[in-house]
Amino acid sequence: MTPPPAMRFPALFLSLALAFSPGLVAADAPRSAVALAHTESIALSSAQTGQSYVLLVSLPEGYATSGKTYPVLYVLDGWHFPLLAFLQNNNIYSERMRPVIMVNIGHEPGRNPMPLRALDFTPTPMKHPAIDRAGGAAAFLAFIEKDVIPLVERTYRADPADRGLLGHSLGGLFALYTLVERPGLFQRIISASPAADWDQRVLFRLAREKLKNLPSSVRLDLSAGDEPDVYGHDITGSTKDFAALLKELQPANLEFRHTHYPGENHNSIRLASFPAAMYWVYR
Repeated sequence: MTPPPAMRFPALFLSLALAFSPGLVAADAPRSAVALAHTESIALSSAQTGQSYVLLVSLPEGYATSGKTYPVLYVLDGWHFPLLAFLQNNNIYSERMRPVIMVNIGHEPGRNPMPLRALDFTPTPMKHPAIDRAGGAAAFLAFIEKDVIPLVERTYRADPADRGLLGHSLGGLFALYTLVERPGLFQRIISASPAADWDQRVLFRLAREKLKNLPSSVRLDLSAGDEPDVYGHDITGSTKDFAALLKELQPANLEFRHTHYPGENHNSIRLASFPAAMYWVYR
């Protein structure tokens, strides 16, 4: 007999419930770090970028004993890992998408990730008042293609024919850049609130030049809210315009959708768009 969902939660949730029950907490009660079930991390350095990274991996429930091969969703920015790990666990009960291995690519712990991601995620060295260095996307893409993906596919039972990429903001820009520059590398792409107007919309020019045909089928979920990002980029308008460009170009083998989330800003959109996008690209 299969126990009801309330009885199947990891022991961590039961421990937390007991710990926060009235009358059970003492001022000198022992404390320890909280660990997420079915997760692990891998540290690595990149010859392409000259930076260090950490891969934060969330495995599907039952991975250790299933013997199955799984799609892999690569997620940009390490701070998304708790949310993605929660969605991984929640999917056990919601069953809205197939089980996948989730790999968050985070920048070196202990360093400010903002200037590092700005360099890695941008395709051109445009001068920007809030960004010291930019234009490292080609090197970062080479790192993912030559180091991260081979490592993941050696280490885990990963399906090399089913890779996904999720990015937000500058990460969303990088996800679209990847679609243009390496159209066969990922089969599912999620670009949430992308900074698509970067450097006078250089991404639009690249798409017109290169995005003619895709070597294999790709599903792209493109989304934006109502407000610009902290740098004043017109996220809503540029995302809508990029979707219109894709509709105009009609690249062979590309299936995409563009979703506008009223009332969501550049950061709040993640809570709305990430689950919906994942359910759509993996439907």
